[in-house]
Order: sequence, then structure tokens, then C-alpha cells
Amino acid sequence: MVRITKDTEIGQEFAGKPKKMIWERVWTFSGGVFTSQGWPKKNLHTDIEFAQNLGLPTVGVSATQYLGHMAELMIDLFGEAWLNHGRMSNVKFIKLVVDGDMLVSKAKVVGKEQEGSTVKYVLDIYVENQNHDKVLVGTATGIAG
Repeated sequence: MVRITKDTEIGQEFAGKPKKMIWERVWTFSGGVFTSQGWPKKNLHTDIEFAQNLGLPTVGVSATQYLGHMAELMIDLFGEAWLNHGRMSNVKFIKLVVDGDMLVSKAKVVGKEQEGSTVKYVLDIYVENQNHDKVLVGTATGIAG
């Protein structure tokens, strides 16, 4: 993975590792405590009937799961310093993600500003599915140097 440095230019794009949303991971993430009676907990992420009663075509992957994938990309790009100095904002989940979808976190540099000995970057961030449909959009900032 290429890291963002002081020399990274506006317009440069980055992509994380593709991640397949598998049923077992969805249940693990959204099913509640493993030792609970009746595990997994019935909710829109684990029970098709429950999800369909809410008007969804099938169970949905919890959006916080792939928001975590985006955080992973930010740490890859800015290093662990992103955990102290980085930020995601205006994040919106705009399309249903379901079991079997392949997701890729992406970022594009849209702003760059010198701040003392560091450079603050502004990125458009998004997650795409296997059809190149955006499922998450937002903005992120981080520093290099």
C-alpha cells in the first residue's frame, strides 16, 4: 500500500483491499453474544423474515462493518497517526449491502494545505460494491509529515 506523503498530489486515488461480505461475518458482527440463548439475535442483519418485514429485500450488512474497512484504508494511507489526527465526516450509507457483495474502500485527494511542518489532506472517500455502485460516501482528513 502506498502511503500519503507531503508529495502526494491532488487528484491521486487510492484503493483498499477488496472484502467479501460473507454470511458468517455478518452473523458474527450483528448476531449478539455467541453464548446467548437463541443466537443469533433476530434483527435486520441476521433474519430474512425480520428484514423483509421492514421492507428490505433481504438481510443487510451492518454499515459499521464497512465503515471499519474505510478506517483501515485511512490507517494504511496515513499510518497509526490517523487515529489521533484523522477524521471522517459527512459519512452517508447510500445503498444496501448484502451477503456476497464484494466491497472496496476508495479515496481521492481533493485538498492539500501546508500546516507548519505537516500537510493536511482532504479526501473524498467512498466504498464501492462489485458493480461499482457507491454504498458509502463521505470526507476524510489526515496529516502527513
